[in-house]
Parts: sequence; structure tokens; C-alpha cells
Amino acid sequence: MFEIIFTAFLLIFILWVLFSHHKTTEKKARAINMSFFLIKSIDEFIQEAGLINVFRKMHLEGWNRLLYGDPYISLEKIIKNGIAKYYIAIPKKYEEILEQNSHVSKTDGMILPEGKYYAAVYLHKNQSSIKFSDLKLHEEEGIVLQILARHIHDGISHFESNVRVLAWAESLTRAQKILNLERVKRRVNNRIVFDFFSRIFENSKRVKVSFGELKNFLINKFTY
Repeated sequence: MFEIIFTAFLLIFILWVLFSHHKTTEKKARAINMSFFLIKSIDEFIQEAGLINVFRKMHLEGWNRLLYGDPYISLEKIIKNGIAKYYIAIPKKYEEILEQNSHVSKTDGMILPEGKYYAAVYLHKNQSSIKFSDLKLHEEEGIVLQILARHIHDGISHFESNVRVLAWAESLTRAQKILNLERVKRRVNNRIVFDFFSRIFENSKRVKVSFGELKNFLINKFTY
């Protein structure tokens, strides 16, 4: 009897490990397999009805939604040399949704410089403003806001989001200083940087935001 129970628990454990590994692998694959678009006019593009319509066309149903959750987009704002540019990343299987939008144009991907040091941190919606250090960015430095968002289908314009910001510079110390970060463990920093570049949605860091909060965060609260 004991052997039967032990075997059953062992089988359940193995199946759970395999399922968890599959979900993690699938999550990473879906996050990386995205198409990238330059937003030519952020004020025209970021309209509530238009954005919700994008999510409605991306909506999963049945087992796919249960296993993997709803797909998400990545809204990104790059500030370099005093100029802000906006981008959106969307799963490749849904890229035709944006190809029909006159306010965006497809690009090869967000081009960040190689050979730099990166620092990254999670932000939260209740910060009154996102103003970083008083340091003037050098020509070879920059910062990027990333908002991963998936629509909550409750009849209201709410989203689950990850909000991260990344800075690059000639040294890790300088990159962290740009973000007003104290010394951060390299392992922690590298994980956030990896998730940023891979656009991986981290459920443990998700926050619920309304459309107005998402728009305000993207356009008004993130400044340098």
C-alpha cells in the first residue's frame, strides 16, 4: 500500500515538474518571439478604444488561455540625447493587427548599443513621478521605460502590467547612478536586465493599472 501511494506521489511530482518546465519554456519562447514597431504618433496611437481592440483580437480562449494566460504587448519609451521615442512589441502571430495601423511602422527591433553596461529596476504605479538623477546623460547613455501589459477581461479598462526601466552607460556603477540606485547585487540586476531584453512577464511583479494610469505612466510620468 505504501509503495502504491509513494509511486502515485512520485508520478504526480514528475508531471508537475514537466508541466512547470513546459510553461516556463513556453513563456520565454512567447516573450522573445515578438515583432517590433515604431510608434510614429503616440498621442494618436494610445487611444483607449484602439488599444482595447488590439487586445480583443489577441484574446485566447479555452485551454490555451488556462495554461499560458492571455498574450501581452510591450510599450517602450526610449530617451536618448534628450529625445523620446515610443515603440510597441507584439507577438509575431498577431503582428498583422498593427500592420494595418497607420500610426506605427515595423522595425527590426529596439536597437540598444552593444558593449555597454546595463542597470534595471521595477517601478510601481503609485510613484508620483519618475524623475531620475540630476546627472546629465552623456551622448552614449540612455534610459528605457518598458510596460508589459495584458488586458483584464472584466468589462473595464484594466491591465496587468510589469513596469521596468533600464539605463545603459560605460560602467555598471554609472548606469545604477543614473537610476538613483544604491549598490545592487549583480545577480539581481542581471536577472531584471535579462527579463527586460527578453520581455518576459513576471507574475510576481505584476501590478493592476487602469488605461488612464498606463497612458499617464508612459507619456507624462516618465521623464528625464
